[in-house]
Amino acid sequence: MTKYFIPILTFILFLFGFLIFFSSILYWGIGTYTAILTFSTLIGFIALLAKRTAGLTVMFFVCSGWLLRYFEHAGFLTLYDSQNLGRWVIVMIPILLSTIILTLTYKARQDIKEKPFSLKFPTLLIIGIAAIGLLSFVRKPHTNEFNCWYYIDNDKQDYKITFAITPDHIFETTTDSKELKEFVLKYGIRDEFRPGIYCPETKVRVVKRFNKIISAKILGFRNSTTDYEATLDEPFEIDVNEIYGDKGILEPQFRLGD
Repeated sequence: MTKYFIPILTFILFLFGFLIFFSSILYWGIGTYTAILTFSTLIGFIALLAKRTAGLTVMFFVCSGWLLRYFEHAGFLTLYDSQNLGRWVIVMIPILLSTIILTLTYKARQDIKEKPFSLKFPTLLIIGIAAIGLLSFVRKPHTNEFNCWYYIDNDKQDYKITFAITPDHIFETTTDSKELKEFVLKYGIRDEFRPGIYCPETKVRVVKRFNKIISAKILGFRNSTTDYEATLDEPFEIDVNEIYGDKGILEPQFRLGD
């Protein structure tokens, strides 16, 4: 049964991976990991037809790769986007297919070696991979970009900083940093029709532990008027206890095709 079942499921996994890859190109840009996994699945499918023993080995490791990446997707959905049922379906299909193929390839390899088959090893392996996927969010560094405005009043020591992706997704903080103030005054953009100093494409390095923000640092921004990349000599650390507004925009970006 496994002689035909494994190649069929492998081809289905390849087709689904290709569908995700093609969709990601259309909507989010090229995703690296799914492209690699999809191409590897095609190699495994060809190997299964050409030389079954080698194909079983290839697919065992390829399925492990699918499980590792898509359990990480599942971890992201659990923490940040649990209500997205459509994405849950898309993520769970490769997990289910890979789980079945991995188990069947292990059984087929045991049959070839004339050794007894037990579900214990594949079950523990899959649980371990799932744990690694979730534990990757114990410390998750990432860099996000924001449009940023600094509202500096020369009569006050503190000043407000606003970070935005859209008018509806904004968070704010305050600081009295002289170094950051001098940096913004030197490289920021003034707009006569809007108060504040504008710093577009501000890069913020964020570290999260599951849902908790551990640190957030401003790295610099791009002056779109002069096309100059302004980078701080020392990243400015935002006081995470003084962040107000939509903290959701500080979450890691996890594209479907990645």
